[in-house]
Amino acid sequence: MSDSTHCLVCGSNHISDLFSAKDHLVSRERFLLRKCNDCGFVFTSAPPDEKRIHEYYVSEEYISHSDTKRSLTDRAYHLARSFMLGKKRKLIREVNGGKSGTLIDIGSGTGYFAGYMKTRGWSVTGIEISERARQYSISRFGLNVIDPEGISSIEDEYANCITLWHVLEHLYDPGWWMSEIKRILKDNGRCIIALPNINSADSKWFGPDWAALDVPRHLWHFSPGILKRFAGKYGFTCIQVKPMPLDIFYISILSYKNRGFRFPLVAGIVAGFLLSLRTIFNREMSSSLIYILSKRQH
Repeated sequence: MSDSTHCLVCGSNHISDLFSAKDHLVSRERFLLRKCNDCGFVFTSAPPDEKRIHEYYVSEEYISHSDTKRSLTDRAYHLARSFMLGKKRKLIREVNGGKSGTLIDIGSGTGYFAGYMKTRGWSVTGIEISERARQYSISRFGLNVIDPEGISSIEDEYANCITLWHVLEHLYDPGWWMSEIKRILKDNGRCIIALPNINSADSKWFGPDWAALDVPRHLWHFSPGILKRFAGKYGFTCIQVKPMPLDIFYISILSYKNRGFRFPLVAGIVAGFLLSLRTIFNREMSSSLIYILSKRQH
């Protein structure tokens, strides 16, 4: 875990306070975000210790771990996820050039994506920190899911594809993970990373209430240029960036909920539509982005 005085990406100590944001999900605590004055990287300052962070995930509203469907927002999330499963599979086939292979899904949650890919002929390993989510995905989908420490037992150049769907921003030592990903990825393999975009139209609109800040669970707040620079430090080249067009609606709904709006679903859909118009000519203003990485060839 980087300290609050040096930038994870460029190493600069020219760091300034940006603003504080509230944990709307669990603790109601406020956390300071800081920004590197040299490269622009934004990070959550002084988050809970890694041994305590699990306490900030204990909520039925944290859908990727609990799989709840209680509210309209939860149901919207599940509908969007079902729609995106096929899109993700299509993307993987495109960038890997094959219908099957070995796949590692880091941060596999309750296993819907990993389970879907398994039924489509892929040999899948999930990596998940939450024991509850691991057991759910094992019992429901019959998956092979290991805890994060188990990644060290995976052999070199094992995987055709490694995916991190909104996961990198949660990892306490993302540099170590990038090194491990490079080790276990085949030379012609692809790493696919989906992340919220701190430079997005909705981030600028909602400011400290932007739901994708999700402090303190989100430790790092990437933009396209920063992610490319960070990945380059570990021997990767970003060969493609693609938007996740549905995320802006879900995040806008949650952001209005953070603001205490009476009808966040309606407000979020309207705002999501209007804000998405800003991304038509600049996709790098999208709420969330998918980065396709390849190993840099020497």
